[in-house]
Amino acid sequence: MLRRSIPIAVCGALLLSACSKNKQSDTIPKYDPSKPLTLQRFTPDSGGVGTQMIIYGENFGSDAAIVKVFINDVPAPVVGVKNNTIFVLIPSQAGEGPVKVKVGADAAMKEVTSTTNFNYLFNPVVGTLAGFTDKDGKTAIVDGDIKKAQFEEPYWLTFDQHKNLYLLEEHRGLRFIDSARTTVKTLFRTGNGLDRPRTLAFNPTFDTLYVTNDQWDERGLSTAILTPETGFTRWNSLIFSQTTNGGDANPKTGDFFFNSYAKGEMFKWDRTTKSSRLMYRVDDVNWEFNIQFAPSGDFAYIVVVNQSYVLRTKYNRETGMLDAPVHFAGGRGQHAHRDGVGADARFDHPQQGTFDKNNNFYLADVMNHCIRKITPEGVVSTFAGRPREYGYADGPLRKAQFDRPQGIAYDEAAATFYVADQKNRRIRTISVE
Repeated sequence: MLRRSIPIAVCGALLLSACSKNKQSDTIPKYDPSKPLTLQRFTPDSGGVGTQMIIYGENFGSDAAIVKVFINDVPAPVVGVKNNTIFVLIPSQAGEGPVKVKVGADAAMKEVTSTTNFNYLFNPVVGTLAGFTDKDGKTAIVDGDIKKAQFEEPYWLTFDQHKNLYLLEEHRGLRFIDSARTTVKTLFRTGNGLDRPRTLAFNPTFDTLYVTNDQWDERGLSTAILTPETGFTRWNSLIFSQTTNGGDANPKTGDFFFNSYAKGEMFKWDRTTKSSRLMYRVDDVNWEFNIQFAPSGDFAYIVVVNQSYVLRTKYNRETGMLDAPVHFAGGRGQHAHRDGVGADARFDHPQQGTFDKNNNFYLADVMNHCIRKITPEGVVSTFAGRPREYGYADGPLRKAQFDRPQGIAYDEAAATFYVADQKNRRIRTISVE
């Protein structure tokens, strides 16, 4: 009797198990197109790429294959669905907008949109595009594949209309990084009078590249130009007789302005008469400064490098001249680090800057080893790097490290900053993702 009872018991157990599974299958929630689709709320209401969001509502079903979620019309990956909850990941560059859920297919599909917006938070990260040093910290000028390319003194950056990147190496020459960011090449080496190129500036049609040349001979070359005909590999002399280390072209009118370091003077180059016109003296003699126009061409910042402050000057469209500058940010001759407003802020040998679409100015603060941000209202903050703490580290903005960053350029379409990190011998990136 005992031997017969075992199979009966097992059979009973199997029957109960099967019944249990069938019952569980029957309770799996399914999307019902005859019922309304609702979206009650979602959490969190803000976050960056990769953040997990939970969407609460009704009639989502459990089949992730027929569920689609959009955040500000950007598709969001669906991780899982369970009738009244959907789990998704925040997609890249979602922006600010409502959450939309679509369930079903064809005629059975329903959609619902939230009444509140999700706020996408950018998570800028510092990385390395190119360059490296050996175990002894040495490097060289090496062209070719960007993964194998090397730099010695990366200094000043600018883009052409195709987003190719032009890079000065201080005392060494002009380098080029293609728009695909795959290849590096040297366009020219210094010498023959062009021994210390300091700044680069394209005219609005990108058929002239101005290169200022820092030298102490009043009869020496102060500005040279390059053109597309030679692939920007051969320069021609343009301006002599000034000790120049800064210049820029108005991005709208093409007017070129440059300085005299020895005398603290500002000049405009007259393309018709091929002569220089003195506009005014900035301040004292031997004040190293450069000129950087906003994309609108309406104003420019004069960054006084060796006195650690920034002036602002307006472009006068009636006269074609720059108005006398006013003190905008930083303390004159006060080399330090301090975030603040206007003259209360402190820099330490600031150099090249770049603008975003809102006219915020991002400035390479060389001896503070970081990137600073200046709003149009003059509010100065630390954007990336560890102030007064040099080193080499990629990662989150305020944990990353630079070593005397000199140049910076911003690609709005790619939402990426490029930084000439001089003593790290590298080209760094700051991505909003």
